[in-house]
Amino acid sequence: MKLASEITLIPVLHGKIAFAAHVRKLCNSENFDAIAIDVPLTFEQDLGEAVDRLPFISALTAKDNEDHLFYVPIDPCDSTIEAVRQARQKRIPFHCIGFPKLSIPSPMQGLPDEYAINSVGFDTFSALCLHAAKLPQKGSYNDEAARFIAHKLLQLKQSQKNVLALVHFRRFAAVVKHFGKEETYNALFAPAPTYSLSKFLINPDHLYFALGELPFVTAKFEKERQNIFSEPVDIIDCIKDLFRETRDDYMDHSIAAEELSPVRIQAALSYLRNLTVMSQRFLPSLFDIIEAAKGVGGNAYAVRILKSARYYPFLPFDSNERIMDTGISNVALSSEVGPGDKKEIFESTNLFRDMQMHWKTLSIKPDPSLEKRKKYKYTWNPLGMCSHQPEDIRIENFNSHLRHRSLQILSESYSKSEKFTSSVKDGIDIRETLRNWYTGDIYVKEIPPVKGKIDTVVILFDENNDHLYPHRTVWYAEHDQESTLTFYASDPFEDLIGPGVARCTYGGLSLLFPPRTIPSAFEVTGELNLTDCASKLVAGALMFSREKAVAIVSAQKPDIKKRMLASRFKKHLVWIPMASFSSETLRKLRRFHILNGKNVRSWASRFIGD
Repeated sequence: MKLASEITLIPVLHGKIAFAAHVRKLCNSENFDAIAIDVPLTFEQDLGEAVDRLPFISALTAKDNEDHLFYVPIDPCDSTIEAVRQARQKRIPFHCIGFPKLSIPSPMQGLPDEYAINSVGFDTFSALCLHAAKLPQKGSYNDEAARFIAHKLLQLKQSQKNVLALVHFRRFAAVVKHFGKEETYNALFAPAPTYSLSKFLINPDHLYFALGELPFVTAKFEKERQNIFSEPVDIIDCIKDLFRETRDDYMDHSIAAEELSPVRIQAALSYLRNLTVMSQRFLPSLFDIIEAAKGVGGNAYAVRILKSARYYPFLPFDSNERIMDTGISNVALSSEVGPGDKKEIFESTNLFRDMQMHWKTLSIKPDPSLEKRKKYKYTWNPLGMCSHQPEDIRIENFNSHLRHRSLQILSESYSKSEKFTSSVKDGIDIRETLRNWYTGDIYVKEIPPVKGKIDTVVILFDENNDHLYPHRTVWYAEHDQESTLTFYASDPFEDLIGPGVARCTYGGLSLLFPPRTIPSAFEVTGELNLTDCASKLVAGALMFSREKAVAIVSAQKPDIKKRMLASRFKKHLVWIPMASFSSETLRKLRRFHILNGKNVRSWASRFIGD
């Protein structure tokens, strides 16, 4: 709004990209003689130099006589910092017109989400926020600060022709009220208290507590600033990039990357959208982001998303400045530079934090450290291995489903069609009837009962990367409701996630039910001149099956080599396409755990999670 012909006044919130982008757009569309920002006058002397150091993020601190520390983070996403950057670039003066007496600001409540600016516009959004913020009480700190700002603006009006002034929502309405009053121009203010001023670099690991946006989003905004051809930053797109880039950067193992397919990433984003809507917001919080990542990708992916969200890539590696550790209500200041320096803790107030910050608890089990993995490996008993029982139940249920389905496929392959005479038999054959529609005849089908059963099922997840699956063995059933399991899988010692708990991935497996004691298919098939694990597994299944048909689940139809093997054993393979099952079902089946003895079952669930 135009407060006067010489002053353009806009309301702002701290640390939000939407306001910083609006200020940048305003400065690029109009030539201002000076910029005034609602930042305490106390910090004016050092503010320009600190802004020039961006993208390295620092903080200006002011300590009062009671050792309470106030600080202003040099946040690239803050509109006042963006205004100072614009002033420095355009070589015009900037003025801090904020009240020099510092006070702990009360958190703002019930403001609309700033993402609504994209749809309702800046002016409408500002009107809604001003209605929610209301006019400060007469005589309050914000009212006195607004009178000081109005006094400073009246002084600038005398010396400048076109001033851009940024005032916080807390004081905006009061500034407008005081600006037109004569006593404001002649007002006298008490001298400001004396503060001990300092400058610190903010610990990169603690930026989340100092910035208004996620450090990942802040980095995106800073990179956009450095590239004049880049598109404006959209926070929703940044959240999508966070999930996608984390998957690409950290999931170096091909199997892990396959598990987090684009479909699963989309599921995580849909879940995150629902969590955000339930919170009555447009933009998700970090807590919701981590919860959505955990729900789809498990603990490991959630931890990696958390690290990515807090990562800010512009790091001052060769700086000798002192570091400030920040928290929600405390900071730790180093007295010296270098390793082992002593730190002093102070109660603190972030003057650029508008909303209250809370701790929330979310249970995440990070991957064990390298030292713990070594400890788990050296305490592993090679004579004791067993399965995780919930996974046994899951694979047996799937085995039962596959045997039933393969029988259906066999029945359908033997079905016959004939013209309808007196009985519909097993139903009308729609396909054959339509094919002979011009004759006017109706065809019925007859499905004969299948002779025999299916006792062996082979599932081939990966037929081409045998080097990834060095663990090849047979597990015998613990009771008569379990199958004899022959499989090749990844090395359990490569992924120990707990004491006596190893995480593995199947390359392929065969299930023999009812269970029998059989030798390993990878040893007895040596005379068949088979080289790959998949062929050996199929040969073993054909060798030990007592039925004429063996079910096989694979991505491709069995090749000529496997069909010749079946012919050699006078059996045939019933192919079930792997694509007929959902990727989520296959993912859950393929990942399994090996326990170092039955006693480990009592605590294994604490480490396995989902």
